[in-house]
Amino acid sequence: MNDDRVKDLLRSAVHPTENVELKRDLWPEMRRRIDQQTMRISAFDWLLIAAVLAFVVLFPQGALALLYQL
Repeated sequence: MNDDRVKDLLRSAVHPTENVELKRDLWPEMRRRIDQQTMRISAFDWLLIAAVLAFVVLFPQGALALLYQL
């Protein structure tokens, strides 16, 4: 298979786009999404944090084991 054959195959597989211009500016919408994003912590995460803290309070030596696993 030579280079010309590969070029022909690529041209037949990838069709050129006709309208590549954006219909509107996307930056204001992106800025709005960035500004409204806040850090959300799920209930499962809070439960996991509480479980780790309870483990450390009940078993102080276990804190070293947890740190070792990190």
